[in-house]
Amino acid sequence: MHPYRLLTSLLLTVLSLLVVCRGTVEAAEQRVFISIPALGVVDQGGKLVGTTHYLAVQIDRLPDLSGPRVQFNEGSRALGPFKGSALSPDWKDAARRAVDAAARALGEDPRSLLVTIKDVSNAYMTDGPSTSAALAVGIVAALRGDALPANVAMTGKVEPDGRISDVGNIPEKLQGAARSGLSVVLIPKGQLRTKDWDVRPLAESLRLTVWEVGTLREAYEKITGRSF
Repeated sequence: MHPYRLLTSLLLTVLSLLVVCRGTVEAAEQRVFISIPALGVVDQGGKLVGTTHYLAVQIDRLPDLSGPRVQFNEGSRALGPFKGSALSPDWKDAARRAVDAAARALGEDPRSLLVTIKDVSNAYMTDGPSTSAALAVGIVAALRGDALPANVAMTGKVEPDGRISDVGNIPEKLQGAARSGLSVVLIPKGQLRTKDWDVRPLAESLRLTVWEVGTLREAYEKITGRSF
């Protein structure tokens, strides 16, 4: 196994025990965990550099329809550099939309869900909505009991109706994915080639397979190989 993937696998096993936030929650009927690779960028001396971070997500079924409740486990330094980053207000808003979009796609009542999210990243602050599509796919997979392959990541903003909309810095994100040992990246439809970039030659040089997807359903089927 690629050493980076082995470290990540061990890390996320531990994180499944740490993701729960403080506070008292009534006994849930069902609890599931999932880890989701996500792509981002960080500013290193004025240069944007692509990174791969991981979302550790716990989903509880509430005994009543008091949700949806989305809580965030931020800033824990228990694992040194693999701490839970702080999350900006727009990141949190996008995460809440991802929960709603995932529930709607499944025909679930979102009021039955309590979702706890920890973003495992070297960054102090994680910003922007571009992780929300990956989060929505992960929530759908967790609720359906499907696994996510370790070599696939996604960037994109999920809309309430399940559409995947444009995000920025895709060339940098592809470079970050390749450095992390990933081999497949999903991006929003129409973003292989834009007025700002054509990432096809870059993807080929990095030996990355890049798929464009337009909806949450399409992304889920591409990633898991299962029909929705």
